Amino acid sequence: MLSCQRDLFSIPRETAYLDAAYMSPIPTAAVAAGEAGVRVKAEPWKMTIASYYDEVEQARQLAASMIGAATDDIAIVAATSYGMAIAAANLPVPAGSAILLMENEHTSHRYIWYDLARRSGAHVDIVAQPADGDWTGAIVAAILSSSRPVAVVAGTLVHWFEGMAIDLEAVAEAARSAGAALVVDGTQWVGAVPFDVRRVRPDFLVFATYKFLLGPYRLAFLYADPRWHEEGRTLEHHSWNRLGGERSDFYKVTVAEFLPGARRFDMGERSDFAVLPIAITAMTLIREWTVSRVFERLHHLNGLVWAEAENRGLPVARPRHPTPHISILDIGERLSPNAAQELKRADVHVTLRGTKMRVSPHVYNDEADIDRLYRSLPLRKG
Repeated sequence: MLSCQRDLFSIPRETAYLDAAYMSPIPTAAVAAGEAGVRVKAEPWKMTIASYYDEVEQARQLAASMIGAATDDIAIVAATSYGMAIAAANLPVPAGSAILLMENEHTSHRYIWYDLARRSGAHVDIVAQPADGDWTGAIVAAILSSSRPVAVVAGTLVHWFEGMAIDLEAVAEAARSAGAALVVDGTQWVGAVPFDVRRVRPDFLVFATYKFLLGPYRLAFLYADPRWHEEGRTLEHHSWNRLGGERSDFYKVTVAEFLPGARRFDMGERSDFAVLPIAITAMTLIREWTVSRVFERLHHLNGLVWAEAENRGLPVARPRHPTPHISILDIGERLSPNAAQELKRADVHVTLRGTKMRVSPHVYNDEADIDRLYRSLPLRKG
C-alpha cells in the first residue's frame, strides 16, 4: 500500500485536514512550479511561442492518463460548469424530451440543464434519492420507465452530497439503449478512483483539478467522445484552438480550421503560465503513485473512519453502496450544534452539513489524523 505522503505537503503535524472533497492542498513541488510560472509572465521578453503550447499538451496528456483516454480526447477548460456548458451547447435536446438529473445534484451539474430545458422546451426529470441507497438501480429504472424520450442523462460515479457509489457502466448501457447522451461530472473522484473512460463511453466527462487531483483552482479538463471532434460547437473562438495559431501571420487566414480532436473546445488563454505548471506537477505525482495505489490508501483510511465511529458507539450506518474514498456519516442528534466551530478551533477540518459529517482523506493523511478527528469531535451525551 502507498505510504503516507505528508512530507510532500506543507501541512503542520497539529493540523488534521480531512477535507479533500472540498479542496485539497497543493504539493510543495507544485507550489514551486506555480511560483516559477508566475515569473514567466514577469519576464515576457524571454517567452517563445512554445510557452503557449508545450505545457498545454503536457497537461492534456496527463489529464487523459487519469481516465484512460487518448490525449486528443481532452480539452482544457476553466471549470466544471464551463465543460457542462460545452456539453449543453452540443447535445440535441428536442422539445418534450427529458433530461434526467439526480436529486440534489451539485449546482455545476444542475443549473445548466434547467437552462437548456427552458430554452429547448424539454423537461428536467429528477431521480429521487432511493430509500435503499441504490442510485444505480434508481437511475436505470428512471431511464427505462420514462414517459418522455430521454435526451440526456446527467451522471457521476459518486453522489457529491450523499457519498454513495454509482455503477456508471450500467447507467451508460441504459442511456445508450434509450438513445440518450451521457454527461458525467468527475470532479469528486478523478485522481482517487481508477476509471477507464473506454468502458463507459460518455459523450462528455468534466473534472476540475482542485480536489483529488491536488491541483489549482480555476482549471478543469473536458473529455469529449470522438464523435464530437469534427463538428462540435465550441464556446469560444480564438487562434489557440485553431490551426496555424503559432504562426506570426496567423491573422491572415479569415477563419482557420480547428486543431484536431477535442482541442476545438479549449478555452481562451488556456496556457496559463501559473496554473498549468501546478496541475502538471500534481498530476505527475499521481501518475507516479498510480491512481490504483492512491485508491488503495484512501480505501484503507476510510475504513478506519467508519471503524473508529463504530468503536466509539456513534449511531452511524454504513451505506449499502458506499464510495470507497469519501465517508459521509450521519451522526444524528449526537452531533453538537457547535461542532463546526469546535473542530476548527481544534485545527481539525471536515465538512459538516446538518447532522452529516463528510470525511475525505488523501495521501497526506494518516491514522493519527483520524484519531485526532474523533478525539476532537464534540458530541452530546447519548
